[in-house]
Amino acid sequence: MIAIIADDLTGANDTGVQYKKNGYSTTVKIMNDNDVSSSMFKTSDVVVINTDTRPLSKKDAYDCVFKLAEKLNSVNNLEYIYKKVDSLMRGNPAPELEAILDSTDAEIAIVASAFPDNGRIVTDGTLLMPDNKHVDITNIFNTETKRKAVNVRLINVREGAESLKQYMEGQMENGADIFVFDTVSNEDLATISDAAMLIGKKKIFCGSAGLAKQLGRKKKAEQKYDGTVFIVVGSRNAATAHQVRMATETFKLPVVLVNSEEIIDGRYEKAVSESVEKAKEYYLNGNKVVIIAIDSLFEEYTVVLRATATENAKSLKVAESLGDIVKRLYEHIKPVTFVATGGDTAFQICNFLGSDGMELVDEIVPGVPIGILREGMADGSSMVTKSGGFGDEDTLVKVINYLMVNRK
Repeated sequence: MIAIIADDLTGANDTGVQYKKNGYSTTVKIMNDNDVSSSMFKTSDVVVINTDTRPLSKKDAYDCVFKLAEKLNSVNNLEYIYKKVDSLMRGNPAPELEAILDSTDAEIAIVASAFPDNGRIVTDGTLLMPDNKHVDITNIFNTETKRKAVNVRLINVREGAESLKQYMEGQMENGADIFVFDTVSNEDLATISDAAMLIGKKKIFCGSAGLAKQLGRKKKAEQKYDGTVFIVVGSRNAATAHQVRMATETFKLPVVLVNSEEIIDGRYEKAVSESVEKAKEYYLNGNKVVIIAIDSLFEEYTVVLRATATENAKSLKVAESLGDIVKRLYEHIKPVTFVATGGDTAFQICNFLGSDGMELVDEIVPGVPIGILREGMADGSSMVTKSGGFGDEDTLVKVINYLMVNRK
């Protein structure tokens, strides 16, 4: 049994699906304190719990994860906890990892946040951001926790698992308990995983989907999809804008633009109802794939590691509107496969549909999993989730092709 703690829903899914591909039965749960017990694992080898703590303050995120990890620590036969962190280090990676270490009997943390399949690499303890900014990961863990974090250089990783294990044991003798690894390839992540397993101490794994990918052998899942595809875009990331453009040009897709200004200014019902009617019109005209996107998608936007409370409130309102639009559409149109871009968007779709999680099925492209919604009005419907910054320009094209090829 393995537990994964993630701070948003797309991250929960793109990490959990790595285990599913490795042959583990995997379920994603939206956090509910009452459900944290051994019973969570009755039908799944891996349970991924989305705490939705990315926008919280450091203290609130710490408190939430501490309580969750404390309960998980009492689950019998739990092999380890995997702390999923954002590959761009957004949110509260250090306080949340420290919360797990404080609330469990784990002695060390293995931090490998790189995701080479999506161009995220770490060298000299530093992450290179898409906009050419740098994030010193080792410094984050040293300054935002009370523990000693050390950077493990690529030269040490490349010496192999046994040598790396000995190097880490030497660092432990000098007081290190958080290891931040340089990583530029999947092979590096595999070596880190192998070395960690050789160390006879209880450990917390901490990374993005890249490290999870190395935890078993690939086992392809099979599933067929039918009905209408609604691609719901709540992310304003430039990568997503390029992906939407290519998808619309490739397949001549209709796009419903949701008026975010009306939603924020109090004309919520007008914006939502107009978007629902426009999407229904496209569906009735025979369109099998419809894109629903916020109208600010194509505006200039840069990556923000921590938004202000006002910005978070506005983003939440827009995300809620997208979930509401999906719910109203589902009352009239089914079967449906949903494609959600952005963690808040995916969360609100599940929230409005009354779903308590997803049973993961497959990974379409790196970082883009597909699963089956469980519970709620859309129980059994398929859903694809994608973080806003993930993927190449043709990622949505590949998602649509996958869904079309795998039709019943």
